[in-house]
This record gives sequence, C-alpha cells and structure tokens, in this order.
Amino acid sequence: MTQIKIQSIDLIDKEISLLFEKSWYQEDIPTLQQLLFSKIINYSIKEKTVGADRENIRFLWLDHAEFTLNFDYYSQSCWFSPQDEISSKQVQALYDLLINNTATKS
Repeated sequence: MTQIKIQSIDLIDKEISLLFEKSWYQEDIPTLQQLLFSKIINYSIKEKTVGADRENIRFLWLDHAEFTLNFDYYSQSCWFSPQDEISSKQVQALYDLLINNTATKS
C-alpha cells in the first residue's frame, strides 16, 4: 500500500469523521488504524470486529472514555463514535488531539 494521508477531520454531531487523500481497500485498514492510533495517547484496544466490508475497533481512551473507530470499505467511510454519555463529553478533546497531531505529523 502506498502511504495514505489524512485529508480532513470533521466533528459532526458527536462523531469524528475522517477522509483520506486516496481510496483504500479493506486490506489497508490495519495500516490506517495504525496511522490514526499513532495520533492518540493513553488508549487500549478492547475489541476488534471484522465484517465483510466493515471493521470496528472499540478502545478505551484516558481510562474512562470508550470509543469505536469504524471503517466501511464500500462507502470509504471512517469515523470515531463515542459509546456512552461519559465518552460523548470527551469527543471534542479527542477531535482536538487528532487535529493537533495530524497538523504536526501527517
């Protein structure tokens, strides 16, 4: 896979949506996952679910906020979604972290 960079990160209704500069394949998801998690500190992966065209990685961030990183190959969609009310209050902080670390590392 050639290196795929993040084109944009948007905060839309308590979800963080990402767009990549190039199209990607389901086989690229582990690399994309690594790219995104390299921008986040203090996380632990709790569960990974792999489907026919979709993958979801549930993780704990800062020991109290739980999110899912979602990839949908057919729609070329990638987004972070909070799993509960406590986590919803941390969406802005996660968004800010992604934006700041992408501006300096992508």
